[in-house]
Amino acid sequence: MIKATYQQLVKRICSAAKLSEEEVERRVLEKKSKLSDLISKEGAAQIVAAELGVDFDGQKVKLDELMSGMRKVSLVAKIVRIFPPRAFKTKNGVESKVLNMMIADETSMTKCVLWDMNQIKLIEEGKIKEGDVVDIKEASVRENMSNLEIHLGSLSEMKLSSEILEKVADQKRMQEITLSQVAENSRASVRAVITQIFEPKFFFVCPECNKKVVNEGTFKCQTHGTVMPVEKALITLTIDDGTANIRAVGFTDLIKKLFSIESNEIRNLPIDRRNSILGKEMIFSGRGRKNPVFNTMEFLISDAEDIDVEKLIGNLSSK
Repeated sequence: MIKATYQQLVKRICSAAKLSEEEVERRVLEKKSKLSDLISKEGAAQIVAAELGVDFDGQKVKLDELMSGMRKVSLVAKIVRIFPPRAFKTKNGVESKVLNMMIADETSMTKCVLWDMNQIKLIEEGKIKEGDVVDIKEASVRENMSNLEIHLGSLSEMKLSSEILEKVADQKRMQEITLSQVAENSRASVRAVITQIFEPKFFFVCPECNKKVVNEGTFKCQTHGTVMPVEKALITLTIDDGTANIRAVGFTDLIKKLFSIESNEIRNLPIDRRNSILGKEMIFSGRGRKNPVFNTMEFLISDAEDIDVEKLIGNLSSK
């Protein structure tokens, strides 16, 4: 099932049906009115898409057009970073591997997960390496820790591309905006001050697919059965830049970076150490999302950097 915001749906319909945003909006409002406003704008947009023959599966997309639940998508991207493969046993006891890498195009950067041994072998043998541009087909899109990921299985295809991507998006070169401009699913960086910080919370995930597991006496993953889980941490901040203050959320890697500690030290993080970063100004990279409980905008932090004063002065001087 496709999970997408109204803006994402409209953008995809415009692209696939070659219609203007105004025309798509008109059709959506007309559909809502015809159904006596008994459905949401998102639901009306899905109906309009179906009537126009727009299928969200099996499409060639840019990375900023990804929506959770998409299947059989095709794209062209540059491999920015490759992480070492990780061995695991399936629930049937079969030895296998999974490999993660970061890919980017001119619109965005995202994580790509390889599950097929033939694809992983291409990486291990150096036939496909960092810096290569690849054609990816028959991939699926999943949401993990509120981030969208590309997943390639046995029916997926990855090969070297003839296309050239000279400039691709970089998480550290995201467009800088103010907190008042943060929008749902928009990726950007914000310069803000930490005004509140809360105690970390902990949860467990599957070591293979990184999805949350259920404790039923033993830890169960919906995909991989009984597993030995990995503990993850979540921390909530309030950040403020003068235009707005907003709830911000980060995970284990952010906590380690903020406090220069290791994963096993997070549980014993003292309150005074936690509060030591209150009032600190940093540049946070991430994306906006709607909090489903409070229906308010929040910022999912993927990275945080200290302010480089010399670089900042240089940037201001060049304007």
